[in-house]
Amino acid sequence: QIYSRNGGFMGLSFAIPIDVAMDIQSQLRVNGRVQRGRIGVVIQEVTKELADSFGMKRPEGALVSSVEPRGPAEVAGIVPGDVILRFDGKPVEGSGDLPRLVGGTRPGASSIAQVWRNGATRDIAVTVAELNDDLADPRRSRRGGGAPEAVPQSNRLGLVLSEVTPQQRRGMQIDGGLRVENITGGVRSDLRIGDVILAVIARGKQTPVSTLDQFNGILSSMEPKLGLTVLVRRGTNQTFLTLRVPNGQEADK
Repeated sequence: QIYSRNGGFMGLSFAIPIDVAMDIQSQLRVNGRVQRGRIGVVIQEVTKELADSFGMKRPEGALVSSVEPRGPAEVAGIVPGDVILRFDGKPVEGSGDLPRLVGGTRPGASSIAQVWRNGATRDIAVTVAELNDDLADPRRSRRGGGAPEAVPQSNRLGLVLSEVTPQQRRGMQIDGGLRVENITGGVRSDLRIGDVILAVIARGKQTPVSTLDQFNGILSSMEPKLGLTVLVRRGTNQTFLTLRVPNGQEADK
C-alpha cells in the first residue's frame, strides 16, 4: 500500500498475480535470472472501426502493425494486418494480453498463434525467442530520400499524395507506397504529412498500394460514408489508421 503524509494509508495498492510471482521465483532459483519470451511484433488495439474494416464481428485480439525482420513472427509467417486472437491456446481479448502471454512462454518453445487474416482464422506455429534488454530501439528513424518533384492534386478525402520514388523505397526498405504531401480536407484521423500509406484495408481484405491510380480506384469503389483503414509507415514504425470525413466535408473529386 501507499503511505500518505498524514501517517495513514491512501487505500491504493499494487499486486502481482501469484502465478507470475511464483514463475519469477522459480526462474531466479534455477537460472539466477528471469527469462521472458518475445516473437518480434509491434501491435496495436483493435478498435471498432478497425474491426469493421477487417471484417471482424467485434473488436478483439492484437493487431500486428509491423514485424521484426527475420524475427520469430516473420519466420513463422505472421504478417502486418494479422489479428492475433489466441496464443498458446489462450484468448487474446485485447492488445495488452499478448505481451503477457508471450512473455510468460519459455524461450525456445513452439506455440500456436491463431490469427484473423482475410476474413478467416488460421493457426501459425511460432518459436518464441528470448527477450533481451539490449534490443535496438524501434523508435529510431531513418531518412527516406528526397521529396518527389511533382505533387498531384488532392483526392476526394482531401489528401495530397505522391508515389514513393525508387530512392525512397530503398532507404525505407519497402516495395511501394504513397507519401502524404498535404492534408487539405476535413479528414479525421491521426494521419500526418510525411506518412507513407502502404496498404488499404476494405471488406476484410488488405491491398498494398503503390500508384495514385490504384489508390483512387479503391476510393471510388467505396461508400462515401464508410471510413477507410490504411496501413501507414511513420519513420521505422507501422500502424493502422482509420480515415473518416465529416458529413458534407468530402473534397471534390
